[in-house]
Order: sequence, then structure tokens, then C-alpha cells
Amino acid sequence: MRANIVQDIKQLAIYPYSGHSAILGKRKRQWQSIDSVLGVFNDRVSTSRNRYRKFVESGASQGSRPDLMGGGLVRSAGGWNVIKSLRRDGIHFKSDERILGDSDFVEYVLMEAQEALERNYALAAEGVDFHQLL
Repeated sequence: MRANIVQDIKQLAIYPYSGHSAILGKRKRQWQSIDSVLGVFNDRVSTSRNRYRKFVESGASQGSRPDLMGGGLVRSAGGWNVIKSLRRDGIHFKSDERILGDSDFVEYVLMEAQEALERNYALAAEGVDFHQLL
């Protein structure tokens, strides 16, 4: 709604590229964990879903919010002026616009992804494929 991809809450509830529909229980995705989100609102699933829905509706009614815009690293560090100042002092943060989190978390995720990639390449170089693994 804020991004103008869907018009209202009803469209958001059925929009296939949002986790909202799964959290509301309208769509099941094995890969999407909803328990941590629902757990914030209540221990009972039905109560939690109602509270979550009301939370989203109240946020949608606020419209566009400049304080929620901008990239993760820049915003979390305090803005471009802070980033530039830190860089002048030789301090650099690891960032990736696809990964939300602080520098340490981004570093960890990228390291894990690199290790998995290297393992896959090593197996492929040895001629090991899916059927051999089975």
C-alpha cells in the first residue's frame, strides 16, 4: 500500500509476493516461518492474527513515512554524513542492499553463502552430482 503495489488491505491479504497472506493464514508456504511474527502479538494464533491485522491496518492508515525510507546501512549508521566520517577514519561496514541487518549480520550471511557456494563448486569439480549423492 505504501509502495503503491496494492490498493488496500484486502488486496494485500491475497498478494502472492508478500508474507502478509501467510501470516494471516490465507496461504501456506513451507519455507516461510510465521511463528516469530505471530509470537510478538500473542501466544494464541487467532488472537495474534487479529492483533497483527489491526497493527498492519493502523500502519497503512499512516501513509508514507519518510523515517521508514532509505537503505539499511545508511539509516542504521545515522545517515550519509556519519558513513562519510567513518570512512575518512578508515572504518568500513559490510553492507548488501539485499540483506537487512547490521554489519556483523551481513558479514555472517555473506560468509555462509560463500561457504555453501564453495562446497557446491568443490563437489561439482569432483564430478559429484545430485544422482550420485542420492
